[in-house]
Parts: sequence; C-alpha cells; structure tokens
Amino acid sequence: MRTRQLFLNRDFQLLWIGEALSDVGSQSSTVAYPLLVLALTGSPAKVGIVGLAKWLPLALFSLPAGVLADRLNRKYLMIGCDLVRLLGAASIVVALALGRPSFAQILVVAFIDGGLFATAHIAERGALRQVVETEQLQDAVARNEGRSYAAALIGPSLGGLLFSITRALPFVADAASFLCSSTAVAATRSDFQVRSEQPARPLREMRAELLDGLRWMRGQPFYRTTSVLFAFGNPLFTGLFVLTLLLAHHDHASASEIGVMFTIMGAGGLLGAVLAGPLCRTMSARALIIAGPWLAMCVLLMLLVVHNPLLIGLVVACAEFMAPATNAVVAGSRIAVAPDELQGRIQAVATTASMSLAWFGPLAVGFLFGRLGASATTLMAAGWALALALLATSAPSIRHHAPSRSD
Repeated sequence: MRTRQLFLNRDFQLLWIGEALSDVGSQSSTVAYPLLVLALTGSPAKVGIVGLAKWLPLALFSLPAGVLADRLNRKYLMIGCDLVRLLGAASIVVALALGRPSFAQILVVAFIDGGLFATAHIAERGALRQVVETEQLQDAVARNEGRSYAAALIGPSLGGLLFSITRALPFVADAASFLCSSTAVAATRSDFQVRSEQPARPLREMRAELLDGLRWMRGQPFYRTTSVLFAFGNPLFTGLFVLTLLLAHHDHASASEIGVMFTIMGAGGLLGAVLAGPLCRTMSARALIIAGPWLAMCVLLMLLVVHNPLLIGLVVACAEFMAPATNAVVAGSRIAVAPDELQGRIQAVATTASMSLAWFGPLAVGFLFGRLGASATTLMAAGWALALALLATSAPSIRHHAPSRSD
C-alpha cells in the first residue's frame, strides 16, 4: 500500500524521474573521467587525483550547502545546481571537439560537479518530507537508493560504450541529463520547505546556523555514531570503485568490458535497493549496519584471486547489496525525527561527517596501486574493512540506541 501511494504521488515521481536521469548521466561520465585521464596520461595516480577532486567537495561544501538549503528556496537551488553542472559537462565536450582538454580542466570540472552534487543532494533530502508522508519516508529513501543503483546499473555500461565510440559522448549524455533533471524539478507543484513567518537571519550568522545542526546531531548517539562509521566506510567504497577499474585495466580489459563490470556492480546495489524496504522492516538497524563492512572485507579478499572483469563485477556486487538498506534505515529515521527548519543543516552535518574521508579512498588506491601493486593495495583495503567491521560490531550506541523496526 505504501509503495502504491508513492507511485501515485505526482511530485515524488517527477523528482524521482528527473534525478534518475541525472544519475544515469553522472554515472556515464564517472566512468568516462578515469578512462579519459588514462587515455590522456596513462597515470593511475592521476586517476586517483580526479577521484579526490570528485569527492573532496562533499566534505568541504556540505555544511554551507545545508545552510543554503534551509535559507533559500530548495527547488530553485536544485535547478541552479543542475544548470551549472550542465555547463561543466558541456565544457569538456567543447574541449574535446577543439583538441585535447587539459588535466587541470578535468580536475576543475570534477571538483565543481562534486560540490554542486552535494548541494543538490542535501536540498533534495531536506525537501523529501514535504513531498511524501512521514510514514513513507524510509520507503522513499529506499526508492531513491534504488534510483542511484539503477543508474549505476545503466550508466557505466553506457559510459563505456559511448566512450568507445568517441570520447565526448558520455559528457554529452551527462549534459542532457542535467537539462532533463532541472525541467522535472521545475514541473513539481509542492513547496520544498515549510514557509517560515520569521525573517531570515543575517548572512553573518551563518556560523551560528551551522552550529544548530551540529548541536542536534551531538544529542543523538545513534546518528552521531553512524556518521562516524560512514566516514570511515565511504573511503572504502569510493576506493573500491577505483580499485576495480585499475584491476580490470591491469588485466587489459577494454572500455566496454569495464562498463559491463560496473553495470554488474550496480545490479548488486539495485537488488539491495529493491529489497531495502522489506529488509528495513524485518531486520534490526544494528544487523543491517554491521553486515556491510563484514561483507566488504570478504569481497576484497576474493579480489585477490579473481581477475576476469565480469567476475570482479559479480564479486563487488555482493558488497554493494547491503548499502541501500543501511542508508534507508539511517537516513529515513533521521529525516522523520529532525525538525523541518533544521533539515538542510542536519543533513549537511551528516553528509559532511560521513563523506569527510570519501576523497581519501580514490587517492590512496591510485597511489598505492602505482607504487605497491594490485595485491598489496587489495590487502590493505581488506584490513581497513576488518577494522571498520570490528568498530561497528562493538559500538554501544549502535547496540542500545538504534531505532526499532516500528520507528
């Protein structure tokens, strides 16, 4: 019944479809960025640096983005982010048409894209409670997770295929997706926030506004601890993306084979997203949270003996399976209990904390792979996953303060 209600929610469907198209374009270019850097430079380290440029803005800009999402019209903010990201993707297309884009240009575009993605993501999360009913929030978050993994299923394969035709096509698709996304958001009728009767605080009080979200999070042991766990877990998964690409490239896989590999990986996440709602209702939050890092450790150990790109995709798909349900149970319950006037800032604090080290994964994997080789890099990643699994299993706030299945 709740799934049917979401399906009949016009504004949620528009928001979902628009962001799904944007995600497909972004996933297409996410594969194209490292392939383009490898084609231009042949350097694994520079692939890691591009990953750094893509993920670092999530740590740097999430807090001010949260203030903007609570201060400005969230709908207009999302549309503006899409249009600027469109211009960034178009600049790569123009540079390729005119000759050869510089490595510096690729870094700048990736950096801006990452920052605007963070801003739009925070604004969307803040708007979600105004678009769907409270009891539907976990299902809506799970649907959004499914959207992301569906894009991860389609986008990489499409990106690899388009790149094999001509290097500019993945970025053309990315630019077109942003146009579709901004149009869909503009077509929604809902207000994306509760209109406040109080005047906005002066811009000079931004620091005080940031502290409002921090204070709320500090008083919530479960959400505070999960943010820390995600902070140490996200570099594992962002690094795993680069690691699988470098492993496949090391074994002489073609661009199209790498695209199919990422499609298989996305299928694991998509299956997890489809089952996220039932998993959230049948498993405890603690069980969902601790299962992810233990599974990731097993997957990384298997990568020591798997070399075919299709098999790599199947193995890593297992690690992706638990992420949607984990995100749904944490984010859905947090959105439900947080005050609307703080939604943007609380989401910003959670995003900043959880993504604060995401940039480290691609950078570390790129440099370690170039200096120590495939096996040593994979073993070090497995050790990181083991430490994370032990931390999640032993955390008192996860054991005693997790939301129940009825929350």
